[in-house]
Amino acid sequence: MMQVYVFIVFFMSFGLAVGAEKPADFAYGLKIEASGSEALYDVSLPPSVYQGVTRRDLGDVRVFNGAGEVVPHAWRPRRSEKADAGATAQLTLFPLKAAAGANLDGLSISVQRSARGAVSVDVKSSGAPAPALQTVGYLIDMSAQDRALRAIELDWKAPDGFSGKLRVDASDDLSSWRELVSGAPLVNLEVGGQRLQQKRVELPQQKAKYLRLAWVSEVAKNPMPELTAASGELAEKYIEAPREWNKLAAGKVEKTGEYVFDSKGQFPIDRLRLDLPEPNTIAQVEVLVRDKAEQPWRSVTRGVAYRLRQAGGEVVSPDMHVGGLSERWWMIRIDQRGGGLGSGMPVLNAGWVPHQLVFAARGAAPFTLAYGSRGAQGGALPIESLIPGYREDAGASVRVAKTGAQPMVNVQTTAAQTQKELGGEARLQEQIDWKRWSLWGVLGLGVLVLGAMAWRLVKQLGTPPSDKT
Repeated sequence: MMQVYVFIVFFMSFGLAVGAEKPADFAYGLKIEASGSEALYDVSLPPSVYQGVTRRDLGDVRVFNGAGEVVPHAWRPRRSEKADAGATAQLTLFPLKAAAGANLDGLSISVQRSARGAVSVDVKSSGAPAPALQTVGYLIDMSAQDRALRAIELDWKAPDGFSGKLRVDASDDLSSWRELVSGAPLVNLEVGGQRLQQKRVELPQQKAKYLRLAWVSEVAKNPMPELTAASGELAEKYIEAPREWNKLAAGKVEKTGEYVFDSKGQFPIDRLRLDLPEPNTIAQVEVLVRDKAEQPWRSVTRGVAYRLRQAGGEVVSPDMHVGGLSERWWMIRIDQRGGGLGSGMPVLNAGWVPHQLVFAARGAAPFTLAYGSRGAQGGALPIESLIPGYREDAGASVRVAKTGAQPMVNVQTTAAQTQKELGGEARLQEQIDWKRWSLWGVLGLGVLVLGAMAWRLVKQLGTPPSDKT
């Protein structure tokens, strides 16, 4: 039986050896510019990775250290847009002068801008002569801002004390006004040596070119302060995340009006840019995808593509949103009722937000980003496991969730260099899963050994004792 035990130990050792991944198990690799002086590094995947992987979920991506050992890695959540935090802008208050008790909606307001950008406001109203005009409201010009206001912070020439309500209206043409705030309280009171001030007016986040401020009629009979300054808190602005763009290779034309393109990879495409071959073209288009040549086409979106001449240039259709698809083959189907695209081939450009890989720099440099293995299983950790206390809005520095002092974990951004061959294209083909079969072999051998031991034990128990008398 000793030989059997030795054989089992050998098989178990062989199974463990097969289970340990090494760089040669993957088709390609990229050297990562990381010295190892930081604990964590962040690298953006280059296009070559999407062309070399075999799995859509990037489960065949690994990071190896200089000793050929796998180090832990995780994926940052991908976002197609990001929020630009709200900022503060100084606002100019233009007094609206009119007769006392004048109806604000009856005022004719015009705004002029000089060649240097200076703004002046002209107010016309019927009623009292010029000496009797007084400030009945204020105008704020927001036409130069590219986002809405979240709130306004006001200041005034402070009287002994007051409390009032302010109305805020919005307009895009200085003629039609819509109410944003019916009566925001503004307070400046002092009681028992304690001062109470309320200077902030919260606004619904609606984009408007002009805002009009006025005291509401119920309190206008009391002396209200003159507003002297205003600052605005701008709403967050959502901007498109930076994208990689790639021109897809044109394939054969399957039918009239059907143009096939090959991405030659598994890119997470979420934008398409269709360049039409001839100007003054308008066409109804349908976008279809499939992963393999033998699969049927699947429709993902429809839209209108155009390329129109205008004085001094051309107007082209915006990018099409396709929601993040990693299929390899793409088709643009043109509705022929409008005459098609004329002569020439359209050009299809695909855009995507690259994945961000974060890895722990365990062991010695150089580090290698390896990818492309038909038999590899998913090896990424959840981002919260690699970076405890991870928050999407934390940026490069992430605070570790600890009791007491909370140090910062710095994630250093790095880059990948030129692709090199590791195990070669053979790793992209279907492989015999030696790990699985070796483990099954060990398990089967163990069952046989246990069966033999049980049979031997039963045989010994069934043998009658020998008669020594």
